[in-house]
Amino acid sequence: MTSVDASSAKIDSKGRILLPPVLRSELDLEPGDTVSLRKTREGLIVTRGGGTDYISRLRQMLETSPSRLGKPSNPTPSKMKRIWKTA
Repeated sequence: MTSVDASSAKIDSKGRILLPPVLRSELDLEPGDTVSLRKTREGLIVTRGGGTDYISRLRQMLETSPSRLGKPSNPTPSKMKRIWKTA
């Protein structure tokens, strides 16, 4: 952990978040640097760098339950034939 475990910031009228100077210094962030934002069940995670971390994204997808749009239906064979004819 860093010396700052938790901090707060205000959101301005344009939706921008100003990180406290202590955090910017500890994370070596300069004006113009990019950060990544990730929504979790607990809130928002801000990480240094804006590149896509494919391994982390894959891990997140594997650990997250898929969203369902309803109960799956099992069509009858005749209904399947009609579906295949229209496809």
